[in-house]
Amino acid sequence: MKKSAFLILLLLLASIQVFAQFSIRPQVGVQFTNLSYESIQGELNGKAGLAVGIDAQIGGTFYVQPGLMINPEKLEIDNVGDINVTKLNVPFMLGYRFFEPDGGRSFGMRVFAGPNFGFNINNSISDAITDITADDLKDFQLSAIAGIGFDISLIFVDLGYKIGLSETISPRVGEGASLNAFMLNAGLRLGF
Repeated sequence: MKKSAFLILLLLLASIQVFAQFSIRPQVGVQFTNLSYESIQGELNGKAGLAVGIDAQIGGTFYVQPGLMINPEKLEIDNVGDINVTKLNVPFMLGYRFFEPDGGRSFGMRVFAGPNFGFNINNSISDAITDITADDLKDFQLSAIAGIGFDISLIFVDLGYKIGLSETISPRVGEGASLNAFMLNAGLRLGF
């Protein structure tokens, strides 16, 4: 009986510790896309766009960070037109905290990396673009993200780079193109 009570108490303390290391992070950011694709009408280039989302950090020194982000991405052929793609990104980061804000310190630093699963939820292509169609845009993209984060009291700033592992545009002839992006996100850390 004493062993059972001790085990239950130990599990209760461990679960309290896990929940003490839990935070929700609403955020906004900017994404600078890098895509180079040569179409018949000219070179298709990525442009900067805003992102909004939320993620959770679960754990202490080592943590997991699942999230959801909405990223409108703009691609442009100079003097021809734009392709606008709205993506639902589902990143799943693993991270390591070098140190975090606590009672005696208001600054923290961490690194993170992991896969990102991107789903196209809306596409629009300018009428002037005739050699790329909605069928050429992939509905799913796999990418990898790596970055560094800074926690300042209740505020955080994350800098990261997303490397496209699958094609964003499927070519009719020649090679396709994958999308890479530099990301800057900031938001609030709401700990529970």
